[in-house]
Amino acid sequence: MINETGKSEGREPAEAKAEEELLELGLLTLPENIKAVIDQQKTPQHPEGFEDIIDEKDSLEKIGKAMKEKNIRQVIHAEGPNVWDHAKSAIKLVAFLDVSDEKKADLKLIMLYHDLGKTTPGMRERQQNKEILAKELKRGKLYQPVKGHANERIKDVENGFMANGISGHKLDVFMTVVKNHMESSLSEMIGKKLVELFDGFGKTDDERKEAAELLALAVQVDGNAGPRIDLDERGEAGVFLKDNKTGLEFENIWKRYLDARK
Repeated sequence: MINETGKSEGREPAEAKAEEELLELGLLTLPENIKAVIDQQKTPQHPEGFEDIIDEKDSLEKIGKAMKEKNIRQVIHAEGPNVWDHAKSAIKLVAFLDVSDEKKADLKLIMLYHDLGKTTPGMRERQQNKEILAKELKRGKLYQPVKGHANERIKDVENGFMANGISGHKLDVFMTVVKNHMESSLSEMIGKKLVELFDGFGKTDDERKEAAELLALAVQVDGNAGPRIDLDERGEAGVFLKDNKTGLEFENIWKRYLDARK
């Protein structure tokens, strides 16, 4: 509950902070949304043992020194130490899309829940993710692999959407986007793979196009919300922002799909 001063009453500090952030982002302060924020805040984006790199996010000079000492050449998801930092960045980017206010509201809610699967207990300890982590660290890349997260906690994601008033066909579209948001190569996808993907998005072309367009926009903001830090040959760190334009290229993607179906 928010009183006339704008402060939360009867909430634990974490819940009150989550409420404030949701309000700032233009999202409802429902219990389901608050829990989604807190669960993501508790989930690190990077493996244990590299806090000295992540904690120095305000000083590129110190980051570069820490990366060099740990034999790290690249930090993925440099927007912050936890999953909520990423989701929050994605939600903020939605405001800059050239789409309707209704579509922006839909995307903001989708981005609130799109990575909830990363909070699944034991995700980091799964053998596949441990193997990927070891391989990537050997290459000097720092991030926490969470392969398969797009299909985790699906019931919680669905319940979250429903609590926000999403139901029926629109709920199906939202769930399609969450389950497929890791299709980061969407803008280059062609042929049979693209047909198989989009064919599963609905019974008619209108239904498929609606889900596919929303997915393209979600892939765009998701990708652009994850800057990286690279260490150059001189040992100096630099921040690099992505420029994923998948949503802007949607009409070309859709045309490739229609052509591939012939």
